[in-house]
Amino acid sequence: MTTITLYGGVNEIGGCKILVEDEKTRIFLDFGRAFGRYSDYFDGVFVRERTARGMLDVLSLGLIPPLEGLYRDDLIPALGSPDSFWDHFRSRPDYRDLRRDGLAVDALLLSHAHLDHTGDLLFVRPEVPIFSSRMTAFIAKAMQDTGRPSTSGVVYINPQKQREDGLLEGDRSKGHTWRQWVFVDDEPAGNVNPSDPFASPRSFWLWRPTKSDKEAQETKPHGDASSVLQSVRCWPLDHSIFGATGFALETSAGWIAYTGDLRFHGHRRDASQRFVEALQALRPRVLLCEGTHVDAPGQPVTEEEVYKNCRDAVRKAEGKLVIADFAPRNVERLLTFLAIARQTNRRLLIQPKDAYLLTAMHRADPTSVPNLKEEPHLALYDDPKGRKDEWEKVTRGFYSSQLVGPDEVQRHPGEYILAFSLWDMPDLLDIEYLMGETPGGVYVYSNSKAYDEEQKVDLVRLWNWIRHFGMEPVGLQPTARNAAGRVTEVDVTPGYHASGHASGPELLRLVKEARPEILIPIHTENPTWWVEGLKGTGIRVEIPDLARPIPV
Repeated sequence: MTTITLYGGVNEIGGCKILVEDEKTRIFLDFGRAFGRYSDYFDGVFVRERTARGMLDVLSLGLIPPLEGLYRDDLIPALGSPDSFWDHFRSRPDYRDLRRDGLAVDALLLSHAHLDHTGDLLFVRPEVPIFSSRMTAFIAKAMQDTGRPSTSGVVYINPQKQREDGLLEGDRSKGHTWRQWVFVDDEPAGNVNPSDPFASPRSFWLWRPTKSDKEAQETKPHGDASSVLQSVRCWPLDHSIFGATGFALETSAGWIAYTGDLRFHGHRRDASQRFVEALQALRPRVLLCEGTHVDAPGQPVTEEEVYKNCRDAVRKAEGKLVIADFAPRNVERLLTFLAIARQTNRRLLIQPKDAYLLTAMHRADPTSVPNLKEEPHLALYDDPKGRKDEWEKVTRGFYSSQLVGPDEVQRHPGEYILAFSLWDMPDLLDIEYLMGETPGGVYVYSNSKAYDEEQKVDLVRLWNWIRHFGMEPVGLQPTARNAAGRVTEVDVTPGYHASGHASGPELLRLVKEARPEILIPIHTENPTWWVEGLKGTGIRVEIPDLARPIPV
């Protein structure tokens, strides 16, 4: 029997964890963090899971499913023996024992590098082969290299050990452990320079920013990865992050296809259309389709419209400072503002973390991502740092001739576009101080609207910063004030941001053209929307329940 079990992405956006089982084969599609459920307990800053207790906190709160045999042994906390640890979870209805000869699962396929699709991979045993595009792998590694130190990671792992008091800590005596990663396009090439991550694609892949007492350990392959690839087909997709991939698995019940996240209004929309055409030819038995914006009517804002509207805003700010605010890792939007910088004879100043990511992506695919070294309209903002991590030292050294500090910006504000966000606004105080007055200019908000209370508060904070610096806000507007006249709510003005997800009508067209026998809605808060939308098509809509196997 072929079954599909969803351990995340059910009645929620993100957190996708999809287990496909066919005879003796088990394959996971994504292993992402369910940020909605996670934020019920943690804020990720002040209230966080206790890394010294390994995976106890996330298992106890149901943030990852209790699948014995799938997770790393070194994350089992010292609360009795390993067997007694799992005894605590065996009574839960979603518990499963995946232990068997060999691996708990044969492979884990990653659709793209957003954390709601990769974030919980850090708990999975390193022996499980990870399949993704090279771009997805390089973005995931750049995110880990530049992220907060943690007990483990998505691409490489810092093994843990138990201290005398029973808590877990990093075991520097063992060195990092690299996951067994399989690239569905081709392996990174080039000679390895252990001290320079930018020397070649392979140098970047094998470089790590933190050192241990021993060299990194490569995970030995388990079985033949090519045998998994023989039953898998993949296609590049249009999404707000590069490297997004759609998959199809050949099973004894027929093809099972997975959209990951996709859209049809970015610069790579033709890739998503080719995916639809490929599904038409496959005639899949099952299609797992995202539905983030099934309620969104009509045609969404395109990246071309975003370019035009943002370009016009920058042109109106001639001679003045411009700030461009867009999401981290939205390199397509970064390239949009780079094109605007060329059109308006400015330089786009990005943060060192953006430069590290951009350089990693260029190593992954030099045809789609520009070489920062050769781009006269792109440079790094030299923000003051009391302490610099190893990745940042390497990045600033590599681009030392392209660093631009606040003194240069305050002298020639009309020559720059600063890629800033709320988190970077304190750096603008340096420019204000050097000018001796508020800098003024235009703040272009090219990001998504607030989806929860915390994000709404952040937008109000951002509004206060913008007004303090005397800047004209573009893409934001106040919608409520208190009795004292202070802004208490801020909303996004349409036209300056393009979503990373297809609209409801576009998703319906996708499914109707692909014509699967069964449609399983995922990554949506409104799965029943599909029932009405597909009425009369002959396509059966299977509304999933968390941890319930669906026979296909």
